[in-house]
Amino acid sequence: MNRKRLIFNSALILGIAVLGLTLWLLRKPTPAPPETVSALPAAAITAIEVHLPDAIVQLERRGAGHSWQMREPIAAPADTAPLEAMLALADATPTQRYERGAIDDKTTGLDEPALVVRFNGQAPIAVGNEGPTPASRYVATPHALLLVEAERLARLPANWRNWVSPTLLADDADLSELILPRLTLTRSDTGGWQVAPAKADLGADYAQATIDAWRHSRALSLEPVDASRARIARVTLRYGDDRIRHLDVIEREPELILRDAGRGIDYHFAAHLAAPLLDMQHPDTLGAGRARSLQPSAIPLTPADDGAAGTTSMPD
Repeated sequence: MNRKRLIFNSALILGIAVLGLTLWLLRKPTPAPPETVSALPAAAITAIEVHLPDAIVQLERRGAGHSWQMREPIAAPADTAPLEAMLALADATPTQRYERGAIDDKTTGLDEPALVVRFNGQAPIAVGNEGPTPASRYVATPHALLLVEAERLARLPANWRNWVSPTLLADDADLSELILPRLTLTRSDTGGWQVAPAKADLGADYAQATIDAWRHSRALSLEPVDASRARIARVTLRYGDDRIRHLDVIEREPELILRDAGRGIDYHFAAHLAAPLLDMQHPDTLGAGRARSLQPSAIPLTPADDGAAGTTSMPD
């Protein structure tokens, strides 16, 4: 190889090396994924513990596609609204990050946080006062003080009862029998509903409308049981695994009140829901005539307890 070719090859190799080094120095770094309040993505969270002023609420989801259940202080289906707020908090990307102690606790409210939450048993996350903007909140993790846009947190219920689902029956509940004051609906092998006594059977649409009312009607409020009030009737729900749940009818007007003594909750509904829930009255006919009321002769004031085993209220 002559001298000129050697010099040319060396220069070429040097040029390639310089070009490669230049490109390496000018490369754009791969952006790091944004850090969120929780190290866990919301989809991976299966347990939430929330410290409220009156109780510690423990919520659990068993596997993908399963509904959330409250495990403490009672066993009951959980309401979706506060759950969605908690999961949104876990996935929230802070707008500001500070060193712990950079802002005094009186301003942040983190000396006595309004809310403390744990996701999957990890370190607690504390939620304090409203930040500089109405939708922002100060949030403390073990490593940083954060400012988070979390408008939903302002609407979180402070009472544990309002973390319970205001519906009486979950969409996926395996209901096999619904015993109302005047009639009984029993699920058939084909999935329809048989009505007894036969004279109360108004047709498949009416039976299905009653079941749908139990699945979709939402209580206006959930209150502590008022033990001073006697029941005027009783409703019994039986599930596919033979679990039983009793609900006492306390009042129909001016509002419908159904008591779950096992959960310690009175469910308060608008009065117009009494007929769809208790009388198997099709919703399409409610405006056509006067809604029927419970007859004292048909329902004893002190109905005998069923005495069946397994009457403790369970999640739906």
